[in-house]
Amino acid sequence: MQSIMKELYYGNIRPDSKFYAKDSPFVKAAHIKRDCMEKLGTTLDDTEKELLEKYIEAQSEIESIVDYDIFSFALRFGILLMAEIFTKGGGIDEYGRRYSD
Repeated sequence: MQSIMKELYYGNIRPDSKFYAKDSPFVKAAHIKRDCMEKLGTTLDDTEKELLEKYIEAQSEIESIVDYDIFSFALRFGILLMAEIFTKGGGIDEYGRRYSD
């Protein structure tokens, strides 16, 4: 087994990609979104379509920034948690309580 660092470096670990089953809530929501966009596309004039497209692009940018912030926070939090565990010694019992060695 390769190291996690090598797997990440070579692009074999992609935290930003996930596959969803065809009957998952995600895929169902994506179909609803697509259907709504198609209906809007037939009812909006060119100016309204351009405005909607700008809105969608801005929303996508916001989601991308938030996703990165959540990922970054979770990674840093996990690293800090590991550092605390390794530097303070002891451990955690099956109930989540800390004990000293």
